[in-house]
Amino acid sequence: MTIAIRSPDARQSRSSRMGAVSSNTSKVTPISRERRVSRFPQAVNGGGAVAAKVAAVKVLPNRQLKPLWLRSLLSIQRVSSVLTFLLLGCALAIYGSTVYDQQRWSEQYQKLELLRRNEQQLNSASVVLKNQIANTANDPATGLMPQQSGDTIFLVPAPERPAPSSAIKGRGNSQSAKNSMTEIPLGY
Repeated sequence: MTIAIRSPDARQSRSSRMGAVSSNTSKVTPISRERRVSRFPQAVNGGGAVAAKVAAVKVLPNRQLKPLWLRSLLSIQRVSSVLTFLLLGCALAIYGSTVYDQQRWSEQYQKLELLRRNEQQLNSASVVLKNQIANTANDPATGLMPQQSGDTIFLVPAPERPAPSSAIKGRGNSQSAKNSMTEIPLGY
């Protein structure tokens, strides 16, 4: 059997809200306001005596009436748990970044070592090529002759030309004369 207590502020009963429900089919038995003490089915003892069990309703303490020290401890617990998760997240991020940085550093160091080996190989190949060119130049079958001092050509520089006087007179001031001098090509 299920027992339900109707609240005093309810304006209508459940049966009137749900429609006309017969009491034969309903498993809920309403209890009036006057009968707040619920009675359970009577149990028959071995001697034939009837015992009634009465259940009392316990009033739970109000959640908002916690002592100040307990509320402060609970708030400290909440703050410390949030800080713990934040610190844990920061520690994991720092650990991940150090691992990632070490991994990238090792990759870059391997590239650097490869570039150093390639540079050494290129330097040695350059020296070998210079040696081969020098040996080829000394071979008389190639037709190359050593340089003689009589074969050198010396060029005499041409004398400087004066600036055109019409460009300087037409401008009038010294600033324009400097600009016109820089515009005139000096030679090739």
